[in-house]
Amino acid sequence: MKSAVLSCGYSYHTQRFDDQHNNGLTSYLFRLQTEGRSEAVIQGRRLSLQPGDLLLLDPGSTYELHVKEHTNAGREASIASGDYYIHCEGEWIDEWWARSSKPSLAHIDPDEKLLGLWRHLIVEKRRQPGSEDHELSDYLLRTLCLYLERAVTETQVPSARPPFAVLRMKRYIEENATTRFKIEDAARYAGLSTSRSVHLFKQHAGMTMMTYATEVRLSAALERMKYTSMTLHQIAENCGFGEYSYFHKVFKQQYGIAPGVYRDSITNAATVNPGTANSDGDE
Repeated sequence: MKSAVLSCGYSYHTQRFDDQHNNGLTSYLFRLQTEGRSEAVIQGRRLSLQPGDLLLLDPGSTYELHVKEHTNAGREASIASGDYYIHCEGEWIDEWWARSSKPSLAHIDPDEKLLGLWRHLIVEKRRQPGSEDHELSDYLLRTLCLYLERAVTETQVPSARPPFAVLRMKRYIEENATTRFKIEDAARYAGLSTSRSVHLFKQHAGMTMMTYATEVRLSAALERMKYTSMTLHQIAENCGFGEYSYFHKVFKQQYGIAPGVYRDSITNAATVNPGTANSDGDE
């Protein structure tokens, strides 16, 4: 099951621009507004696009894009619009599209990982003119689709789910928990004051940011204990705990077993599992 990138790139417009597909698109089109403004007409519906607005369109959709002058807060009219785009097709894309409803317009967080993936795909496409070996761009495209789908899911959730700012803080913690990050950094990433972020996170996540960070660190430590030959002291430092004594204390509180005993159980192919074992032994 294959997918194919027909064209992809980054466009920045400082002059009027018009693109029209009134007879319907012949492939899938994904377009992410990252700078400035533009206007789209999708199936006859006119939309004003701002940074973070993502278009997900399937073949047959009628589509127009217009970049024109606009006035901002009384300033002179100007033209500025930047976007990432990709035209693609293939059996895998058809299957991915059909398995869940996709909004034609969604507002997402254009974080650096997503943009970096898109840029990587653009570069890979440029490296392959005339080549039959498209395997890497194929998998990059699939990864981008899945990443976009998750971004849309995170921001198009029911009101009972955590608000977008909390999802951003969770993402920041997951990516930085194994370093010595500060709560202020997570708050800044979400665009909130520290006091507001602390309250909002506890309200919707049911735990503090540091407790959540500890859970992420413990998960990382378990993986390293199972699949690497790192010492427990190295794991403690590598996973953000710092001193081994602190790692030992937190691990035993969480799982009821000391890290050394758990590590030995893996080495000896025993059946001791965190959360089910109870032992006062140590390494």
